Amino acid sequence: MNFKKIQVRLPIVMDSVTQANVAGSAAEMSYYLLLALFPTLLMVANVIPLLPLDQDMVVSLFQEFLPEQISALLVPTLESYLSNSHPEIVSVGFILSIWSASVAFNTLQNVLNRVYAVNNTTNFFITRALSFLLALALVVAVGLMSIIFVFGQTILESLSPMFPISEEILSIFSSLRWPVLLVVLLLMFIYIYQFIPQHHYKLVHNLPGAIVASLLMLLLSSFFSLYVQYFGGTSVSNGTIGVFIVLMLFLYFSAMVIVIGALLNQIIYQLTHMEEFMVEPKPARYYQSDNYQTLYEHEIYRGNLPRSNSFKEE
Repeated sequence: MNFKKIQVRLPIVMDSVTQANVAGSAAEMSYYLLLALFPTLLMVANVIPLLPLDQDMVVSLFQEFLPEQISALLVPTLESYLSNSHPEIVSVGFILSIWSASVAFNTLQNVLNRVYAVNNTTNFFITRALSFLLALALVVAVGLMSIIFVFGQTILESLSPMFPISEEILSIFSSLRWPVLLVVLLLMFIYIYQFIPQHHYKLVHNLPGAIVASLLMLLLSSFFSLYVQYFGGTSVSNGTIGVFIVLMLFLYFSAMVIVIGALLNQIIYQLTHMEEFMVEPKPARYYQSDNYQTLYEHEIYRGNLPRSNSFKEE
């Protein structure tokens, strides 16, 4: 790539980075994610008793995949919700929890619209209703994928008395837990980038950011404890306030991963579809005068020259 091409593409990339405002957008999203976190846990606690899943296994799943400091805060809350859940009123609690979580999805949509440089022209109530449906669809999709992939081994073990299932298949499910989690994350990010922002991009245009965001989320989950230990200081390792700070940091970095993935999609799309983002110059306007040759408008303006009544546009 020669210098001239870099000169043309660099301003487009910089404009996208500036418009995305990764740090500010992540802070905005993390705030609303925090507000929606506990209603979402309540929703999960209401749904789990209706599924053929062991509650202890669900809790251990949270403990395994979440950073230690985060699971120390969320797991007791989830266990409390599970012990006090009432399946007979799950419909009301489920709807209220989803509606609360839709606030975070509405913010997520606004942030992604800003990253993808699209305007949200939908009515407020329609936007909230769509956010509600998107939140519901995402919860159902992630729940089904978790049951099929993450709890696949348990399902196979429960079916083994009725159907002959070899030990090799069971061992495969046990050894592929992290790759399966990566697949679940990838599908989740594809859903987020494809259906939540109001853009016209095809699915293939959102794959790069979804792949990068999935890998970054796995790295974040794996190395977040090290970050807190070596860079967080004593203020985030002691007491309830420290745990709350750790939770906010995790949500902030998670939101930053989402924004970075969307920004990567936007930059790649812009660089591969330059014709959509190149500003076409307006037709030159010039005036004719008896005393002067044809001059461009900016020359007349700067030179304080008199204009005639007749003009033409190229």
